[in-house]
Amino acid sequence: MAKEKLTILSSTLAEIYARQGHFEKAREVYERLLSKDLGNDQYRSRLLLLSKDSPEKRKLEVLSGLLKKIEERLDERAAIRQSA
Repeated sequence: MAKEKLTILSSTLAEIYARQGHFEKAREVYERLLSKDLGNDQYRSRLLLLSKDSPEKRKLEVLSGLLKKIEERLDERAAIRQSA
């Protein structure tokens, strides 16, 4: 018997994807959410923000990269503190 994949779609999941730099996944979630709620302006605006060539998306990519570097350095510092 094949396992069914349970996918819970929410704007929170989309935002987590976006924050982690997985913009295509975030966009896919927002597209699916919008297809179920066509009048939702928040979903529509987030989709525009995550569109492939928008200046806003480029800014998100830069900020996401910086956030990842900060998180990595914080993890390194925490590891050093634990080993001391």
